[in-house]
Amino acid sequence: MAEPTGADVTGAQAGGVRHELLGLLGRSGTYALSDILKQAINFLLLPLYTAYLTTADYGALSIALAAAAVLEVIYGLGLRSAVGRLYFDQRDEARVRALVGTLAISLAVFGVGLSVLLLAIGPALWPLLGQDGVAFSPYIVLVLLTVPLNNLGLSLVLPLYYARGQALRYAAYSLFSFGVVTGATVLFVVGLGQGAVGALWGRWIAALVVLFPTLAILARNAGPVFERALLREALAFGLPLVPHLISAWALNFSDRILLGHFLPLGDVGLYAAGYQFGLLISVIITGINNAWTPWYFRVSTGQRSVPVGRFVTYYVMLIVALGVGAALLAREAVAIMTAPAYHAAWTIVPLVALGYVINGLVARFMDVLLLHKRTGVVPLTTIAAGAANIGFNLIAIPRLGIIGAAYGTIFGYAVRLGLTWFFAAQTALLPFEWGRVARVLMAGLLVAAPGLLLDTGSVWLNVPLKLAVLLLYPLLLALTGTLDAVERRAVRAGWQRARARLARGMGR
Repeated sequence: MAEPTGADVTGAQAGGVRHELLGLLGRSGTYALSDILKQAINFLLLPLYTAYLTTADYGALSIALAAAAVLEVIYGLGLRSAVGRLYFDQRDEARVRALVGTLAISLAVFGVGLSVLLLAIGPALWPLLGQDGVAFSPYIVLVLLTVPLNNLGLSLVLPLYYARGQALRYAAYSLFSFGVVTGATVLFVVGLGQGAVGALWGRWIAALVVLFPTLAILARNAGPVFERALLREALAFGLPLVPHLISAWALNFSDRILLGHFLPLGDVGLYAAGYQFGLLISVIITGINNAWTPWYFRVSTGQRSVPVGRFVTYYVMLIVALGVGAALLAREAVAIMTAPAYHAAWTIVPLVALGYVINGLVARFMDVLLLHKRTGVVPLTTIAAGAANIGFNLIAIPRLGIIGAAYGTIFGYAVRLGLTWFFAAQTALLPFEWGRVARVLMAGLLVAAPGLLLDTGSVWLNVPLKLAVLLLYPLLLALTGTLDAVERRAVRAGWQRARARLARGMGR
């Protein structure tokens, strides 16, 4: 399939493309900004946490939070994804209220019942995982009390907002929840000196506080009804995704469980701290996807002609830039933001960033599968990837330590990319600009590889030098023809407008 060029786009089409792109960027920016603000606050608090938590405490907390992450998947029953897709099948607002009401009742009943069961059998099951440094009580007990309280917000409120394109409400709810969690955590860890257990107590109290506005939002958006047909349809869509989501958990969090089995908790804490820096890539990509996926469903089920492949290319340009930036500045960011005991954590950041860039590519093929409701094949991709990740880690962690776990992240996401690509290509024609995407990826590698070797011995000298290296990335895109003539003109015009606004602002 020939790649479209700027010359193929008429003036009217170009205007439509700009309109779609600006709307998508605006919503993506709002979603991403809320997540970036949360991650930024986490970064700002990292020196505080690393000062008050030993690496062993941080390791114990990361294992408990890894357990919370897989429990959130189980408690959610895949209904978050069901809301995001089935919302567009409802005829009117009354049917939307019926859908939300049915799912709210179902999740509340299921969550309470599952917590009661796990609190009863958990003390016998948890030791089988070999986590001797993390006791079931109070660590996992607090997790089991917290997860069902958060479930309605995660599985209903947030997906309802992004399905409706209500980015500001999504951001407000998300930031409020995060602010309450952060405040309670700081109170217990720093103010009361309760360590890792205090952080979990803070999260439980925060979940209680956030539950009240969550219930108020659901009361305005849900009807007091329960329709079995709606629940069956939602479960038919969502339940096949649960193995997929658990396998995604394996890709993101199981490494901490395995590290805790093979290595001291201090190493787990070191790995968890480094992972926080690489996680910034995932946070931004998630923000983009919250806007992108409903937009993709909307344009794909409507009558408008939108060059999706061109938009995918722009998306790849952005996530590669983020990955290269995170890799280049990893050493300096960790040195500036953490206590000296954590400085060695920088070595895993470039690897984790690469893993998340690969997973960002997966998202665009996943769109095709979800659009065509092929949720049955989605678990095949993540189960295989999660199994590959765990198998790799079982071999690599005892031999390589935390670096082995970081390589496992790359390996698992690469397996997932290959399989998702395969199934998406079987499902529908993929009108992507393959040649341009390949050139974007190559430009990123050409900049990142030598940039990682740059080290003057001074953190403050490294930062401007590496930022200068990062500027080579857009330069390569222009010199290799990856940006076509129309796009180069648009970039120049945007740069000139930005300079003019800056000059006017300085003139005032």
